[in-house]
Amino acid sequence: MPRDTLPPPKSPLEGELRLKWELHFAANHFQRIFNVSLFPFIGRVVKVFSPPASAGLLFEFREGMRESFATLVDRRAFPPATLNEAIRAVVPGYRGVIPDNPGVSHRDAWWRQAAAGAAIGQSFREEGTSTGLHIAFNKTLCDVHVDRNGFVISRDGFTHWDLNGLLRHLTIDLAGDKATWAVHSAVVLDRRRRPIIQATLGPWFAVDLPSRDANDRTAVKVGIQISGTFGSR
Repeated sequence: MPRDTLPPPKSPLEGELRLKWELHFAANHFQRIFNVSLFPFIGRVVKVFSPPASAGLLFEFREGMRESFATLVDRRAFPPATLNEAIRAVVPGYRGVIPDNPGVSHRDAWWRQAAAGAAIGQSFREEGTSTGLHIAFNKTLCDVHVDRNGFVISRDGFTHWDLNGLLRHLTIDLAGDKATWAVHSAVVLDRRRRPIIQATLGPWFAVDLPSRDANDRTAVKVGIQISGTFGSR
C-alpha cells in the first residue's frame, strides 16, 4: 500500500481542496471506523463537500487501490469470517457499516435499495442514529462524507430504519445538499484548521408513536434542530 500521504496535486485547485478541513474531518471518521488511513486510496480530489452539506469529499481512486478499498469496506459490512473478527464485532461501542443495498433476499431490501438509489454506486453507512460515516463508490469514484443523522440500526439479526432518525436525515443532511436555503451552518476552526465547533441549524420533525401526552394518539412535533461537532478532534 502507498505511504500514508496524498499524491502530488494535479492542479492548484486540487491543492487548495486538500487543505480544506472537511476532507480531513471525513478522513478522521474513516480512520475511526476502519483503523486505516483514507489517504492511500485518494488519487485526484474532485470535490470537497462543505456545510450546510454533509462534510466530506469526492475523489478518484489512486491507481490500483479500488479493489483494496472495496475489500476493506466489505470486511466491515458483512458477517465476520474469522474468530478474531467475530470477537471484535461484539466489542461494546463498536459500530460497523451496513450496505444500503443488501440484495433482494433480505426482507428490508426495498427501503434500503431506495436509500442507495441516490448514491454513485455501492453505498454503505455507519450503523446508528447519530453522526455517522457514509461511503459510496463505483469503479473510479468514491464519495466519503459524514452525515449528521444516521437512521439504520441492527436488531434481531435484521437491519431496521429509525423513523425519527430518517426524518432528521431528510431535513438536515439531504436538505443541506439540495435545499441550502432551509439549513444554516457555522464553523469555528483552531490553528490547525480543525473544527472546534461545527453547528448546523435546520428544521426538526419527530413522530411520537403513540404519544404519551396526546391520549395515546400519534403526535407529530415540529421545531428547530441544532446538530454538529463540539470540540476539536
